[in-house]
Amino acid sequence: MATTYEWSFPNFETDADNKVKVIHWRLTATDDEDNSASMYGTDGQSELNFDSMTKEDAIACVLEHSDTTEADMKANLDAQIASQKAPTLTSKTKEW
Repeated sequence: MATTYEWSFPNFETDADNKVKVIHWRLTATDDEDNSASMYGTDGQSELNFDSMTKEDAIACVLEHSDTTEADMKANLDAQIASQKAPTLTSKTKEW
């Protein structure tokens, strides 16, 4: 089973000099059975130039300021997908 991981950046907040001050990011994992999981956050420590930055620059910036590694993020997403396939908890209701 192959899992693909995709970084996306729905929004960048810039200052008057066009420097990125806040990066809004999402990392999504999808397996070949169409199960998916994602994590998201913001990085408020960027100084990237909006016009010249690349997607790789944004990823590197987010990872540089993160308290976890990309490998750990992917492992977290893999665990979420595994939990979807074999839930450890079941949600039930009771009619009283």
